[in-house]
Amino acid sequence: MQIPIEAIPFLRFAKRLYAGPGSLQSIAYRQDVLCPEVTETIHPAVFLPGQVERVTRCLAYLRLEDGVNAAVSTTITHCPTIAFHIKGAVLLDGSVYAGNYKHFVAGRSVFNTIFREAKHLDMSALASSYMGTKYFGHWLRDDTAQYLLAQASAPPLCVRRPAFRHLQAYEGYFNQDWIPTDRAWIDHLIVFQDFAQNHLKRSRTRLLRDRVRAHFRKDHRRRHIYLRRGNSGSPRLIENEALILDALVKHGFVVIDIESDGLRQIIETLLSAELVVSIEGSHVTHCMFACPENSGLLVLQPPDRFSSNHRIWTDCQGMRYGFVVGAKGGREYCFSPSEILRTIDRMLTVL
Repeated sequence: MQIPIEAIPFLRFAKRLYAGPGSLQSIAYRQDVLCPEVTETIHPAVFLPGQVERVTRCLAYLRLEDGVNAAVSTTITHCPTIAFHIKGAVLLDGSVYAGNYKHFVAGRSVFNTIFREAKHLDMSALASSYMGTKYFGHWLRDDTAQYLLAQASAPPLCVRRPAFRHLQAYEGYFNQDWIPTDRAWIDHLIVFQDFAQNHLKRSRTRLLRDRVRAHFRKDHRRRHIYLRRGNSGSPRLIENEALILDALVKHGFVVIDIESDGLRQIIETLLSAELVVSIEGSHVTHCMFACPENSGLLVLQPPDRFSSNHRIWTDCQGMRYGFVVGAKGGREYCFSPSEILRTIDRMLTVL
């Protein structure tokens, strides 16, 4: 007789008390290295002297020195891509349980108590990740590529996530089905370590880029674009954005507004980009699937949430990356139009 699925967390807790916390390595009966670790040289980031000294804090999961080094280093080590095979796994409201191990994927806040029925799955491969169920940019950059990895092995297992804007449109462009499963007994589950932008992930991203571009006509114009975030997502407002826009428009930039422009217009404009300027955030990931190779991305970096998230994928897609670090006022940020224009000149020189 099968125990109620709601009892699985308590059973796992008891096993954890007896055997200690498990891990993917300890619970997997098989591990396949799909792509080995590799160290490679990457293009230097484009920035003015004195910029990194302004950084006061990186994103919560990064130490200051690690975050800054990731943005300015010219070498990177890509971790291996690994498939962990697990027998007798259970998916329950955003977490995978197996023996004494718990693999947290999605927060319980996205689940509705009406989804109570548990499926039985012979074999599945997890397409979702923790960061991808939390942030649109990570879903678009990482989970859609992991979906292809899962699809090559078994039916993809997708976990519920917030109703991200543009998600359904990208599902259509990518030819992917992200209907979520909330609860399931799984005889054989494959869980991936797949966060590195190594050559295996690079090839999948290029396939997704090709799928997106197949829906649009080629445009051989080369535009300079300001990608305006506005109030979308977590607040990241620019105090002097009107001054920045005025300076950029005078230098021939066109403006895309994430809040008011549709996805089709956003992608159509980015397809002809030579250079994109935008504040750091998930919305910048649209560039990953639309901007041409040999284009540039200049990220306006808040000093108290510095991130190099966009640096690695730009290099992998044949783009150049640069940044300008601003200053924080109250709840908003301020960036020097003069520094932005001078960094643009540097970027155009190396493109």
